[in-house]
Amino acid sequence: MLLRTIATALAILAVTAGIPEVVLGSESSPAFQTAIQCRYIPDDLGWPQPQLWNQLNRTVNGRLIATVPVGSVCHYPNYDEAKCNDLTATWGLVQTAVPRPAEFLALYFQNNTCTPFTPSSTRCLLGNYAPYSIDVRSIDDVRAGISFAQKRNIRLVIKNSGHDFYGQSTGKGALSLWMHNYNKTTIIPNYSSSYYDGPALHVQTGAEAAAAGAYVSAQGYTVVAGSCPTVKMAGGYLGGGGHSYLSGIYGFAADNVLEWEIVTADGERVVATPTENADLYWALSGGGSGTYGVVLSATVRIFPNEVISNAAFSFSVSQAGGVEQYWNAVSAFHQQLKPLLDQGMVAEYGFTNETMVVTGVMAPGQTSQSLQSSLQPLFDALTAKSCSQLTAKSLGVKLAQADSYYDLYKAEIEAHLAGLVFPAAMAGRFVPRKAMDVNSTDLDTALRAVAERGYSYAVIALNVLNSVRNRTAPPIAPNAVQPNFNDAYSSLMISPRWSNSFPWSEAQVLQDQLMNEILPIYDAAAPDAGAYKNEANWAEKDIKKSFYAGTYERLDDIKKQIDPKGFFYGITSVGFDRFAWDSAGRLCNA
Repeated sequence: MLLRTIATALAILAVTAGIPEVVLGSESSPAFQTAIQCRYIPDDLGWPQPQLWNQLNRTVNGRLIATVPVGSVCHYPNYDEAKCNDLTATWGLVQTAVPRPAEFLALYFQNNTCTPFTPSSTRCLLGNYAPYSIDVRSIDDVRAGISFAQKRNIRLVIKNSGHDFYGQSTGKGALSLWMHNYNKTTIIPNYSSSYYDGPALHVQTGAEAAAAGAYVSAQGYTVVAGSCPTVKMAGGYLGGGGHSYLSGIYGFAADNVLEWEIVTADGERVVATPTENADLYWALSGGGSGTYGVVLSATVRIFPNEVISNAAFSFSVSQAGGVEQYWNAVSAFHQQLKPLLDQGMVAEYGFTNETMVVTGVMAPGQTSQSLQSSLQPLFDALTAKSCSQLTAKSLGVKLAQADSYYDLYKAEIEAHLAGLVFPAAMAGRFVPRKAMDVNSTDLDTALRAVAERGYSYAVIALNVLNSVRNRTAPPIAPNAVQPNFNDAYSSLMISPRWSNSFPWSEAQVLQDQLMNEILPIYDAAAPDAGAYKNEANWAEKDIKKSFYAGTYERLDDIKKQIDPKGFFYGITSVGFDRFAWDSAGRLCNA
């Protein structure tokens, strides 16, 4: 039987017992012989024998890495009490996963496999971990991985940073291309083409956002990159569209792509620009990642450094003088933010039923003094809605200014992101600008109702269609960025309360509650709002509509041309519906 949802497959994978060790094999019978429509997993008769893996290792110059989950230090025979205690304290943090070849951040897909939170005597299975990874250092390594996976009928996955809500950077029985060390960045002072003349940055797939930002800033430039410092620039971030504190004046990251370099399923190196392989360029620029080929690099437009300022503040129910005053203030904040977004500012903030924390209202081109002046109507509205309880003093407003985006980001933003972890379940929704303009009362009611159920929001608010941006940085060329993101007032990430101390069974309870009870509350107020394809839930009921908003049919046509056999797969990526899992977790043709 094939499973069109992951939940059943994950449940089956979780039911294991046996000797305490790291086990490569699956829970399937070794006598199983999969038909050609399914990819092999360990213990299948067709699974590659050790001599074939050794041969691959020689081909990639000794950089084939057999996976030993980091959590194995918490299980016998590898148990180490000190190391296990350290790991328990940092479990889920990016520094645990990003620098390691097979680790990933999506707790739901990690499925409590070989973690610090199961008894040390339990068997340490690989579960959904990729059994082997190639430490990619060249195009030849990529070609070797593609060729091996195709010839041996196993899955190929691409792990860049592991910042992926859908577990697409791993896979049961997969060979993983670990792009972390393929990370050079080079400034091109005078990129010249029919569609752009000016400075550009060539960035290999493994380059992190903070490293790329520091590199260009030191040479007088700014690049549109993600807020989280360890997100890789040219991976899923760029392929999904890529929002930024700079999107209000420079657009989405994908709007700034000049060219792509990829390796296709047949091992061919292909360059895609607005004038060469233009359909592929369009698809790669916002149409989703990991489905057309392995991205080796991207070249993107960069901008001169300029003065920039930021404001941070927070307030709570008690500071606002009560629950009603608090929610009135939240509503006022959202309304007063609109004219600021129209000026090219971007805001990132979070709120719950008790507290709103604004990490940044960032204003490129403005001094802190001019930003303070721009924010005054917002502060006045908060004061009025809270019966004068919320003032600039009680809000704890912190204004900062720098001569470059990276300097301001480093000083004011980066540290706030160091402790973030992926919850066991989360979902995403856009707030359409029309809903905020026309139907804000119903929207406010829905946001409050969800928060009162114990859920929290992480938000980026922006207007990429404002007149300031249209003058400074229109898109390089048409692209596949979701139309519903272009039209959005903000993008929400909606998460339940979660702790690693919760029983793992609670993860599925929260996943089901989120999809079947919580999202319908929001959707009733903002129907068909859609969600950012990089920050949502894999079980979205209509992925094609919500994540692609009218672009899916063309993207699928391009997918069929560039990857006709569907070699590259992602659970929400273009072509996802042509595959399903069987009861042992094999990926099969649907």
